[in-house]
Amino acid sequence: MTIRSPGRPALLAAALAVSALLAPHASAGPAEPDSDDSPQADALEQVGPLQLSARGRDAVRGSRPDGASIHVAFSPRPHHPQAALYAELAAFEQARFPEGAPQTIIARPPEPWMAELALPDLPIRWNERTVEYLRYFRDNPRGQSLIRGWIRRMGRYEHIIRPILREVGVPEDLAFVAMAESGFNPAVRSRVGAVGMWQFMSGTGQVYGLNHDFWVDERRDIERSTYAAAAYLKDLRVRFGSWELALAAYNAGYGLVMTAVSRNNTNNFWALCEIESGLPYGTTNYIPKIMAAAIVGRNRAAFKVDDAQLERLPPARWVTVQAPGGTSLKTIASSIGGDLSLIEELNARYRRGRTPPGSDYFPVRIPEQLASRYQAESKRWRREAASNTTHEVSAGETLARIAKRYGVSERELKRANDLDSSAELERGVVLLIPSASRGTPKEADGLDETPLAAVPPVTPGPGQRLVFFETTPATTPRALADAFGVTWEQVVTWNDLDPQARLQSGQVLQLVVPEDFSATAARATVYEQDEVDYVIRGSREHIEVSLERRDLVRRGYKVRRGDTLTKIGKKFDLSVGSLARINGFSRSRELKSGELIVVYVAKGRTRGTVKAPPPEPTTITSAAPEPSASSRSKSSSKSSSKSSSKSSSKSSSKSSSKSKSPSRSSSKPKSAPSESSAASAKPTRAPSTSGTSRVPGKEP
Repeated sequence: MTIRSPGRPALLAAALAVSALLAPHASAGPAEPDSDDSPQADALEQVGPLQLSARGRDAVRGSRPDGASIHVAFSPRPHHPQAALYAELAAFEQARFPEGAPQTIIARPPEPWMAELALPDLPIRWNERTVEYLRYFRDNPRGQSLIRGWIRRMGRYEHIIRPILREVGVPEDLAFVAMAESGFNPAVRSRVGAVGMWQFMSGTGQVYGLNHDFWVDERRDIERSTYAAAAYLKDLRVRFGSWELALAAYNAGYGLVMTAVSRNNTNNFWALCEIESGLPYGTTNYIPKIMAAAIVGRNRAAFKVDDAQLERLPPARWVTVQAPGGTSLKTIASSIGGDLSLIEELNARYRRGRTPPGSDYFPVRIPEQLASRYQAESKRWRREAASNTTHEVSAGETLARIAKRYGVSERELKRANDLDSSAELERGVVLLIPSASRGTPKEADGLDETPLAAVPPVTPGPGQRLVFFETTPATTPRALADAFGVTWEQVVTWNDLDPQARLQSGQVLQLVVPEDFSATAARATVYEQDEVDYVIRGSREHIEVSLERRDLVRRGYKVRRGDTLTKIGKKFDLSVGSLARINGFSRSRELKSGELIVVYVAKGRTRGTVKAPPPEPTTITSAAPEPSASSRSKSSSKSSSKSSSKSSSKSSSKSSSKSKSPSRSSSKPKSAPSESSAASAKPTRAPSTSGTSRVPGKEP
C-alpha cells in the first residue's frame, strides 16, 4: 500500500484491504499520498518486511503498473488523497472482521440508540459488521475522522447526485456507494485503473457511455459518471433481484457473483459470505459498510456530522461556458479570480488540466458567482489558444524528436501536455505545442544518426518490401498491428524476438509490408532499406558498425607472459567485466601466453594489436558468408553520416511511392546469404532462435 508517511508500518499490511473500496468489478491497489503536493519520493510500498520507494519501483517498471503485460505501454499512477484514512479503516476491518469469520445476522439492533435510528431507502438487514461499522463511525476517533471527511465532501455534490439517482429510478442512498468508492473525489484512480467518483473500469465505463482518451476521461465527470453508475446499479438489481447482490456485483464484478451463486447453489448474499470461497473478503465488508454509511447519512446528528456540528463543503453550483481548444484551467481560474483546485475538480474530465487542443470549443464549468467575468476574460482564453499549435503523433515518434522539430524543450512539451512518460505518445495523439515555438517546424529528416538495423535475413515476397521501424516506449504489439497491419507472430518471426518479452525503446524492427505501403496513410515513421545500416545480427559487420559509432575498432591481442585481465584492461581502457563479456569467459579467467583475445580499442590506439578473429557463429550467422572488405568499408562510411531522408507521415511521401526491389544487392543486409532468384509468395528468413536454445555469441 502506498502511503505518505514512513512512520506507520503497522498500517501498511492492513492497507492492502483498501482495494475493496476503490474499484467496482475488480480489486484496486495502493493509493497515492494524502496530498497532491506530497513528493513521490516520500511514498513507500510494503513488500514483506521491506518499505520500498514507489518512485524507484515505478522507474524500474518503466511507468507501468505491477504485473502489466507486454501489451501495456503506460498506465497512470494510482491517486487517492484520503489514502491514510482508508488505511486506518482497513486496519479496523482486519482487526474486527478476521478473514473467514462468518457474517452473523441479528434479529434486531443490539443497542437502544441503534433501534432509534432512521433507516435509509436501501434494504437494511442487521448484521454484526454493520453494527461494528456504526460503532466505529460514532465512537472511534479514527472512524469519526473518516465519516466526517466523507460527509464534509458530500456537501459539495449531494444536491447533484441524489436527483440523478432519483431520475434514473434507484434509491437515493446509493449515493453512499460513491462515498465508499472514492470519498466523493472525481480524481481518484486505483492501481488497477478504476477511475472517478464511482470508480469505473475502462470497459464498463464505455458500455455505460463514459469514453476516455489522451485528453478527456468522462469517468471523472461528476454528472455523467453518476448517470452511468445509476444505470449500471439499476441493471445489476434487475439481474440479481436484490440490492445486496447488486452491490456485490458492482464491487467484485457480476461474473464473479454469478459464478459464486452457481457454484454454491444459493442466491443469498449473506449465505455466500459464510461459505468458503464464496465471495471476496473485501466484498463481504463492502455491503455492510455502505449500509452503515447510509444509516449515518439519515441520522447525522446522532453521529455528530449534522450541519450544527460539521461545516460541510458548500454545494458546487456552476455555469457552463465555452472555452477554445488548448485553454488551460489555470488560465481560466486566474483570469476570473476563481479557486484553481475547485475549477479543476469541476472539470476533472479534462485529465491534463486543459481543454483538448485544436480549433473546437469545449464546455468548461466555472463557479456560478463568477459567471459575469466570463465575457470579459474569454478574449484572453482565445489569445492563449491562438498562440499554440498542434502536432499529431505518428507511430515511432519520440518526445525528443517532436521537441526538436518545433524548437521547444522536452520539458516544455511535457509540461504543456501534462506528460508523465514518453510511453503516452501513442499514434494519433494530438499534442499541444506551446507558444514558445515561434519558428517554422523543421523537417524531421537528418535529425538522427543512421539507425543500425541488425536483423535476421528476410526475403520479401512478390509485391512486398521491407521497411524499418524504430521502437519507442509507446510501441506495443497492438500498436504495430494498428499501424502496419501485421501480427505479433509475424514481427517475432521476422526479427527473431522472444514473443513473451517486452519491446525496448530503440530497437529497430524490420517489417514486411505491401509494396505500395504509405507511411503517411499509416501515420507511422519508418525507414527504407537504404536509410539504415542493414546488417545481420551477430555478424562481424554488425559488431564493427556498432563499434564504429563509438569510435572504436575490433582488434585481437596476443597474451604475453605476465598479462592479466586487469593489466590488459588498463592498456586498452577496458574494464575486467567488459573484457570477460567480449570474449565470453569469466572475470577470474587465467590467461595463457600466446592466447588470442578480442579487444575493443579507440581508433588510433591499435598499436600492439593484431587482426581480430571472426566472431563465434550464432544461429543467425552460421549460414552467412563473411562480407568483403569493400562492403565493410562502405558500411562504416555510411554509419558515420546522418540520415538524410528519413520517411515519416509528416515529412515524406517517399515510402508511399518507393518500390525498391528486395533482390538489389544494395538492399541486402551485409553478411547475407545468396538468395534464390525464385521469390516465394511469402517472406522467408533464416531459422529463428525464438523459443529454442541459442548459440552463444560475442556481445558487442
